[in-house]
Amino acid sequence: MAAQTYHLKIQAQGRVVVPGDVRGELGVSEGDELILVKEEHGYRLTSRRLLAESLYGSLKKSVEEERDLTQELLDERQTEIEGKGW
Repeated sequence: MAAQTYHLKIQAQGRVVVPGDVRGELGVSEGDELILVKEEHGYRLTSRRLLAESLYGSLKKSVEEERDLTQELLDERQTEIEGKGW
């Protein structure tokens, strides 16, 4: 995806007009809240919906990667107990 640049002007009381095509891509309209996320090299403007989708997507794992960490820990502890003769 090619980067697209928008030049915005800060108006009275710190207001910024978000271009219509950006509002459309964000899926927001008048009265909706936007989220400004501070990142390592700048800021990212997003909507609650897109932020939630990106966070959810980062937590999803493929079927091959799904692991039951609790069961793995229990199995390890059982192996340790059996090795000590308890």
